[in-house]
Amino acid sequence: MRCTNDDEMEPLSLEASSRQVSRDTVTVEIVYSVVTGAIIAALLFFVIASPAFIWDLSSGFHSVVMGLAATFSAAGFVYQVISVLVQLKRATK
Repeated sequence: MRCTNDDEMEPLSLEASSRQVSRDTVTVEIVYSVVTGAIIAALLFFVIASPAFIWDLSSGFHSVVMGLAATFSAAGFVYQVISVLVQLKRATK
């Protein structure tokens, strides 16, 4: 049987709990940034590509509109993820 002193274990337990809370916070922020980034990307794609879906465009113009929609939606996703993670880094300092 191993004898331990509960008073000696308490600071370690609080420190471990604090680290777990910190990891949970980072995980939640990462998921938040990815989900909101995906929503922003979908909205940007829909807004930019909607003329190609609504009107009968020539194939060349249709390709340009779809390319722009894909580019802007990807850029919106990356911007959202990076901005949320930078805000998290600033908040943890």
